[in-house]
Amino acid sequence: MFNLIKVSLCLFLTIPLYTEASSDVYDNAVDKVVLIYSEDNMGSGVLISNRGFLLTNWHVVKDKKEFYVLTLAEGSYEENKRKAEVIKFNETSDLALLRLTTIPRNLKPIKISKVIPKVGDSVHAVGHPHGEMWSYSKGYISAHREEYSWQDNEVNFQGDVYQMQTPINPGNSGGPLVNDYGNLIGLNTFVSTQGQGLTYAVTVEEIIKFLSE
Repeated sequence: MFNLIKVSLCLFLTIPLYTEASSDVYDNAVDKVVLIYSEDNMGSGVLISNRGFLLTNWHVVKDKKEFYVLTLAEGSYEENKRKAEVIKFNETSDLALLRLTTIPRNLKPIKISKVIPKVGDSVHAVGHPHGEMWSYSKGYISAHREEYSWQDNEVNFQGDVYQMQTPINPGNSGGPLVNDYGNLIGLNTFVSTQGQGLTYAVTVEEIIKFLSE
């Protein structure tokens, strides 16, 4: 437990925070996004440290004995395919911290926003919807939902989320939601099956709490 606390605190203190605006959000975000896959599942993740740490949703790796992480870099598929280990997770808020077992050169982590997005702000998603790898979509924040409850494969989750009008699909789970500056403001997590165009992301506040707790 003591070692886990040391890892969490050390990681949180070294995470890059905030960067200036950029006119090309996708180009700045795409190489921070990874594909996470196993025999029967596929999801997304985002690199948050040059020491090989990455974030995803817990349901992406839950109960997986073996899974792989594919990074986007120069080289062959096999050169960019890596194993990762689960460092910690929060079943309630559907968050997991992973670490690559081997770290690629020139790893570029995403920066985590210190600014909470407002309703109406533009937001951007990069991930792998239905296996369409490194896809981009754009929308806006529709609402902030505190202590929101949702379900995935009969597993109950709860936490602060953004309701969005940003198109995401299965395969986007665990991928980054970023603002116009290219900074991480959430993790794309689930789509409502009760309506159309209702998508949700775990908030940056939940992410920071998870990393620092």
